[in-house]
Amino acid sequence: MHIDLIRNYLISMGFEFIKENRDVFYSIILLFFVLITIFSSACTDSSKSSVSQNSSSQISASQSTIPQTHVTAVTTSQSQYQKNMAIIKGIVENYHATHMYTLSGMFVCAQMAQDVWDMVETQGITAKLEVGNVNQKVSTIQGADHVWVLAEVTPNQWVAMETTGGFLACPDTNFCTSDNPLYFYGWDYASPKDLQSMFCGANQICSKNSVCINDQCRSCNSGYVMGKDLQCHPSCGGSNNYCTGNSVCLNGQCRSCDPGYIPGQDLLCHPICGNGYCTGNSVCVNGQCRGCNTGYYLGTDLQCHKS
Repeated sequence: MHIDLIRNYLISMGFEFIKENRDVFYSIILLFFVLITIFSSACTDSSKSSVSQNSSSQISASQSTIPQTHVTAVTTSQSQYQKNMAIIKGIVENYHATHMYTLSGMFVCAQMAQDVWDMVETQGITAKLEVGNVNQKVSTIQGADHVWVLAEVTPNQWVAMETTGGFLACPDTNFCTSDNPLYFYGWDYASPKDLQSMFCGANQICSKNSVCINDQCRSCNSGYVMGKDLQCHPSCGGSNNYCTGNSVCLNGQCRSCDPGYIPGQDLLCHPICGNGYCTGNSVCVNGQCRGCNTGYYLGTDLQCHKS
């Protein structure tokens, strides 16, 4: 009974307070909602900010890791020698892993070397084909039994590529598994076209001074050149030059005259007499040069008379 009276009294007093202090009451209510809004907004922003910061941190870390690896690869750049060595090493190893070599003849290793030559040249590295013998030093190309590739990794520095074995040959043990010096001794050809022109018959390569005739390499003795007529001619002014027709070699040049005349050592044209020409006071008689001793002259009767 007393409790109910007290409660009713407090409620009535509260209403009276609210009625008398309505503006204050409304201000308190409004302030309460403002505070709730501010605190709620602060938490939400903090949460978003936290997520944003974490995401930014993760992205930044990811980007700083990948480019850093890339930058390291660039800044610690290899020398041109190392780059080229890595390129040709990869070429010869990959080629060997995907191609099979058989001991059926030189043409197999030659064709493999020509393939690799093309791959090296495609990478912008100068290459040439080498013909020789890696087991023994031979003095003639007829003793050669193998073909491989030489790659110029730096100016005037060559590395051998063994296409049938898939390895490099050079003194640098970081890249090469062989240092056989015979890989750098032999006969070199600038391109597959040059090499192919030297093949003759079965597993035979003709030297640059010989030609293939009926599946046999034919060559001339020193001082002579194999002509287009497949005959040996005296060389004139160069190892591959020779005089044709009625021309003769004078001072390293082929000189010719009108029909019936021949160039002389005096660089003048003289009537042909037999296989040559007459000099001095001699005359050509029946294809032979006739002359007289000192104090005599050759008369119209073709006899010598005392002067």
